[in-house]
Amino acid sequence: MKSRKIILLLLLLTVFAGSVMIGQRMLGLTDLTAILKGEAGRAVSLTFWNFRLPRSLVALCGGAGLALSGYLLQGLTKNPLADAGVLGINGGAGLSVMLYLGFFSNGSVYLLPVAAAAGGLLCAALVYGVAFSAGRFGLSMNKLLLSGIAVNAGVSALTLLVTIKLSKESYQFVTGWLAGSIWGVTWQHAVILLIWLLILGGLGWLRQPILNLLALGRESALSLGVKVNKEQTLLLVIASLLASVSVAFCGSLAFLGLLAPHIAKALTGRQGSQSYWLSAVCGAIILLIADTLGRLLLPSGEVPAGILIALIGAPYFLYLMLKRKL
Repeated sequence: MKSRKIILLLLLLTVFAGSVMIGQRMLGLTDLTAILKGEAGRAVSLTFWNFRLPRSLVALCGGAGLALSGYLLQGLTKNPLADAGVLGINGGAGLSVMLYLGFFSNGSVYLLPVAAAAGGLLCAALVYGVAFSAGRFGLSMNKLLLSGIAVNAGVSALTLLVTIKLSKESYQFVTGWLAGSIWGVTWQHAVILLIWLLILGGLGWLRQPILNLLALGRESALSLGVKVNKEQTLLLVIASLLASVSVAFCGSLAFLGLLAPHIAKALTGRQGSQSYWLSAVCGAIILLIADTLGRLLLPSGEVPAGILIALIGAPYFLYLMLKRKL
């Protein structure tokens, strides 16, 4: 197990370095050496410090945040199909960000995750409320998934209506962002996302013992003194915030929160603190690879990372559905 963790961390460092170096303007090892020594040309230094490095950091943090969100949601619902995108949380966060940017085009970047959190939490509350009221003995897990799919469809329709009203320039930017394009992020975005990730990721890690008790079942958790409804609500809020803040800077990346926890649990063989942090590493690796490949597939322009992830995630989601005979 220790060797697997080391390999995974080395892979993360490798794909992060590749993300920084690969693009329309390739950076070699000599370029990186010159940059670190302060001897590189202006164009090379600008490419590295102002474009590549913050973009790679946002991809790393955004992938980790969505992965941790998916891990918490799967543990909370005891359903391997759970994901912030499937439950409508990503869609709600994306819609609120669109509205914020549409009405406050010069709004502060610091309020961007707050706007995303408002939309994500609203959709999470709606999904949770429907599933909770439908369950005779608390939260109905199957109803949670089904109500999430319904809310997601409604939010997608509203998003489409909003995009129709946008100008041509805004429409091109929004559609690319919703598809999961990370182009154009800055150091401000990277720092803000990192701070949110550290806080929310730490809170999720602190709730790991409670999540493990909830996995035993409602009656068992109650007998051990766990306030089940309160803890479920708190975990749902943390998971929703992790996804919403990531969506604010990386766009709506469906299925990333589904794939990463499955890979981590396959490596560890169980749910726990190790698989929690490995989920973050796997999510970061997936998004970094997708973002890097997206720069290379077209001779001009980019393929948004969200499209590449969905090409893998959607078939895997269908496979899980057939496996569970839903």
